[in-house]
Amino acid sequence: MSMPFDLKFFDNPKNKEKLKIILKNDVCNNCLGRQFGMIGHGMTNSERGKIIRNFVKESKEPTKCFLCNNFFRDEIEKVTKNVVSKFHDYEFKTYLIGSVIPDELEKRQEELWEKTGVEDVEPIKSEVNREVGKLVEKLSGKKFDSKLPDATALVNLSTGSIRLQIRSLFVYGKYQKLARGIPQTKWICSDCGGKGCKVCHGTGKLYKTSVQEIIEKPFLKAVGSSKSAFHGGGREDIDARNLAWRPFVIELVKPEKRKIDLKKLQKAVNKSNKVKVSGLKFADKEVVRKVKFEKLDKTYEAVVDFEKEINKKLLPKLKTIIGKISQQTPQRVVHRRANLTRFRRVKKFSYKILGKKKMKFRVLGESGLYIKELISGDNGRTKPNVADLLNNKVKKISLDVVKIHTK
Repeated sequence: MSMPFDLKFFDNPKNKEKLKIILKNDVCNNCLGRQFGMIGHGMTNSERGKIIRNFVKESKEPTKCFLCNNFFRDEIEKVTKNVVSKFHDYEFKTYLIGSVIPDELEKRQEELWEKTGVEDVEPIKSEVNREVGKLVEKLSGKKFDSKLPDATALVNLSTGSIRLQIRSLFVYGKYQKLARGIPQTKWICSDCGGKGCKVCHGTGKLYKTSVQEIIEKPFLKAVGSSKSAFHGGGREDIDARNLAWRPFVIELVKPEKRKIDLKKLQKAVNKSNKVKVSGLKFADKEVVRKVKFEKLDKTYEAVVDFEKEINKKLLPKLKTIIGKISQQTPQRVVHRRANLTRFRRVKKFSYKILGKKKMKFRVLGESGLYIKELISGDNGRTKPNVADLLNNKVKKISLDVVKIHTK
């Protein structure tokens, strides 16, 4: 609601003295009005400054403003046009303006506050952001959004530079991994840091492709981005298939376009014989958090080759697998994870004999249960385990995720 500036405010001797101190400095109408920015609404600082200047019968603004170096009078339109020009290459609906104020102007502002008090003043940064923002809205037709803008322009008043921050585009979906031997995300070669060396055969990667790369390829092309981040709801081993539908969010970094056809992109990904996706929809950072931290039970199938013939008399012992399992961090991952003992539950367990030395196991396990180690025993690091119960060492495990029990 509009509330006019009441000049009776200056009947107070304290406020009158404050105004006198301010006017001893050469300030433009914006900077004059801003010193009383919390008094009266429905007007700009420039309008408020004009009212005050007329009140004290000081009609002319100074040639050079002590507080803003004439930014509001001489520079703001040029800066606004530069911002709009920078935005030109990006598709967006909402924006935010930020600013970096020169140390010299910050110091002058603070020194004036010390002399006059800061009860009613608005900081210069706040006015720069707002006034540039209003002009950008007028020139671009886009909407200002202080909470979740698609694009943010950071204006540096010292250098005149403008730095853009484009909000990532997030797409949620579920994927299947139908081939063994590919990781969920890119594995950069640790020897060369991605530059290319003998270890990675010049590729910079330890694996030719990944779930992330197969999914991202059509997406990056569609949005005009060069980079993605992949957020999965857990991950399967590189040599395991995921025949279930695992939740994921792909984050497209600094996209030039935001309007994309998800059905068309789903078809493009699904041309692959290694990865399939479904249920694509636009998401946000909150969905990333939910996907990454939700604890989901999973059902696995494992085809296992043993070293010796299976002793059928020992099969009844396998029922003791159901219940609490003690697992020390597996040897295969202990180099990159803390060496701890964890307790997880096997909720369902069944088996089928496929040959003299071959069995198939179906396991419903709590989130975080290591299935390979549940079967092999991992040299006693997982207890109880199938290998010990059958008194038979494991030669090979072919593992599939067959169901992810989403909530």
